[in-house]
Amino acid sequence: MDENLIRITAVMQHVRKVEGKQMVRYNLSANPNSFIRNEAVQQVLQEKGIDGLPVTVLNNDTIVKVGDYPTNQEIADWLGVSLEKITASTVK
Repeated sequence: MDENLIRITAVMQHVRKVEGKQMVRYNLSANPNSFIRNEAVQQVLQEKGIDGLPVTVLNNDTIVKVGDYPTNQEIADWLGVSLEKITASTVK
């Protein structure tokens, strides 16, 4: 199991508890339409193939990171919350 994926899943659970914030993870094999509907993500996949994954999209339209999972600090910065709010006991 990918440690980053475990970390992201834990962070997502903490984000759900923060009022007014949302974080969603899509899997290409389970949610292909989510990738097809986003033109910017389609472009990344056309240019880089699966090497462009994961793709982090902010507000459904702005790609902020390609090819690697975001750090906890990046997620906190993008959501405008403190790192402590979204991490609790997760690995940074």
